[in-house]
Amino acid sequence: MANAQKVMTLADTAQLIAKVHKNAAQGVRFSYDSTKGEYGNIAAYFTAHTDGKIYGVKFPKYTYSNTPVGVKTRDNANLTIEISTNDKAGRDDYAALPAFRVWDVNATVDDDGVPHVTAIDGLDNRFKRDGTNGDVYVMTCPGYYKLESTTTHNEFLYSDTQYDGYTPMPGVLLPDGSKRACMLYAKYAASLDASQRPLSISGVEIDREFGSQNRAIDYALKKGKGYAGRCTGDDLYIQLMLMLKYATKNSDVLGGCWNYSTQAAVTTAETGVKRVIIAATTANGIGIGTTVNIGTDKERGNAANYSVARSRVVLSKTSIDASNTALNLSGDAFDTTTSCFVSVMPWLTGSTDKILGIDGRPLTANATSQPIRLQGIELFNGVYESIADLIAKAVKDSDEAGRVELYRVFDITKASKTATDNYTKIGEFPAVTKATNDQWKYAEDFTLANGVLIPTGTAATSTTGLTDAVYSNPLSSQGLRQVRRFGYLGSGATCGAFCVCLPYHLANRGWYLGGRLSALGRTKA
Repeated sequence: MANAQKVMTLADTAQLIAKVHKNAAQGVRFSYDSTKGEYGNIAAYFTAHTDGKIYGVKFPKYTYSNTPVGVKTRDNANLTIEISTNDKAGRDDYAALPAFRVWDVNATVDDDGVPHVTAIDGLDNRFKRDGTNGDVYVMTCPGYYKLESTTTHNEFLYSDTQYDGYTPMPGVLLPDGSKRACMLYAKYAASLDASQRPLSISGVEIDREFGSQNRAIDYALKKGKGYAGRCTGDDLYIQLMLMLKYATKNSDVLGGCWNYSTQAAVTTAETGVKRVIIAATTANGIGIGTTVNIGTDKERGNAANYSVARSRVVLSKTSIDASNTALNLSGDAFDTTTSCFVSVMPWLTGSTDKILGIDGRPLTANATSQPIRLQGIELFNGVYESIADLIAKAVKDSDEAGRVELYRVFDITKASKTATDNYTKIGEFPAVTKATNDQWKYAEDFTLANGVLIPTGTAATSTTGLTDAVYSNPLSSQGLRQVRRFGYLGSGATCGAFCVCLPYHLANRGWYLGGRLSALGRTKA
C-alpha cells in the first residue's frame, strides 16, 4: 500500500524505476491477444497509467449545515465539468484523468468473477452496442477511497493509487483477495435474451422481470456464476462520482426520468400508420426520443396498455391543427381508435448514446423527464433498480416503533431468496414511528458501512441533506425486502442516486422495476 510520507532508500528508488520501465513497456497501450480473443494487458495498462493524484470533496454534516452542496478539495479543486447533450459537448476536465477515464467495451465475466475485455470502442472494429459481440460495459481503473470525518464535515477522497487508509472500491477485490484488472460497470439497464439471460445492450426495452431480487439470482446464474444483478459496487461508484465531479449530493444537477408519467387519449382514429394523434397541449410536453405504449388500458402493468403498440420511440412530431399533434413513432404500422391511450414509458436502453460527452442528458430542457449519463453509464431511465447483494429486513418492535435492518452478501453465489444466513448485517435505515410508517421521508445524512452509504435522519427535504427519500413500512408489513434505488416515472422529487424504496418483498416485480447486470457480484468481504 502506498504511503506518501515514506522515505525511500536508493534501493527502493532503483526498484521503482525498474518497475515503472517494465509497466510502461507492457502497458503503454491496450494490446489484443488474438489467440485468447481478448485484451491481455489490461492490468499492466492501468498500472502504467496511474498518476497517484487524490481527488476530494468535502460536505458539511447535516447538523452543521443542511446544504447538499460541497467543496472540491485536493487535486479535485478547480476542476470543471459541464453537462453535455445530444447537441453540445460541455467542458470536461475529468475525461482524460487516469482516475476518471472510461472506455465503452464488450466483455465477459468468468465463473470466478474475473473480467475479460474482448473489444474496446474506438480501438477496434469488433466493438458493438447491439449485443452481436456481447454485453456492453463501461471500463475504468480500479479505484480506492477514504472517508475522513470531523464533527462538522465529511470528506471523500478518491485515487487510482491505494494510499494508507484507503479502501478498495467495492468489487476491486475478488473473493480470494486478488485484484480485478479493471472495473466493469454495465452501461445499460438489463434486458433478457430468449433464454432469460440478462444483457447490457443498446436499443431495447428494459426487462421488468430481472428487476426482482429473486429473479436476479435465477437469471444471472443462467449466464454464469460470475454474473449478478446490480450490486453495492455499482451503487457506490455512481454515488461517489456524482459527489466528486459535481460537488453535490443532488443528482438533479444531471436530471433523471421521474417527473414524466404523461398519458393522453387518442383524438383521431387512423389505419395503417406509424403515428398517433393526441391533443397538442399534451404532445408539447412529450420529448423526442421518449418511449410510449399505445393501448386500451391506462394501467401500464396490463397487456392492454400496449395492445396496439409497445415501446415505440417518438422520432418527431407533426402539427395537425391548432388542437392536435401527431407523434411519429418507430417500428411497424398499426391501427388506432379513439378508445386508445398513449402512455409514456421508461426510456429504451441506449437513449443517451448520442450525448456528445461522458456525462449529460439527451436534451437541455426538462431535465427530470429523461435519462442521464454519468461516467459513461446510462442511468435513471424511469425505473427503480434493485440491488442483488443487499437484503432489507423489516422489523416491528411495537405498535409505535419499527426499523429496517440492512444485510449484505459479499459473494453473490451465496445469495438467498429466503434467509440472511450468509449475509452480514451492516446497519439499519432510519427508524420508523407510527407517524412516519408508509411515508417517504427525506434523509439528512449517511453512514458508511461495508461499501454502502446508509441514509440517516428523516427531517431533510428535496433540496437539503441527501435530497432523496427513504420509504419503508415495518409497522404494517414485516419480513425480507428488496432494496430499490433511483426511482420510476412518476415518483417525483423523492428520487435520485441516494433514494431507497423498501416495502416490497423479494419476489415482487412490475413495469416500474428494472435490473442491471453486474460484473462485481463475486467480491471479497
